[in-house]
Amino acid sequence: MVLCTEPFIVTAKNIARVMGLPDYPFVVLDHPIGSRTPREIEQKAEQAADQAERILLRD
Repeated sequence: MVLCTEPFIVTAKNIARVMGLPDYPFVVLDHPIGSRTPREIEQKAEQAADQAERILLRD
């Protein structure tokens, strides 16, 4: 599972395309991560887990 913050979406999509996976899904999180409090990081992790679950369990 790839996690990406918003400023890196274009880069992530380009890498996926170059690797032959143009529709590769990845988790997108708000930027920045480094300046977040521990509670905010926990909330971001919960959001990421929700997105990852939807990606992994899709048909």
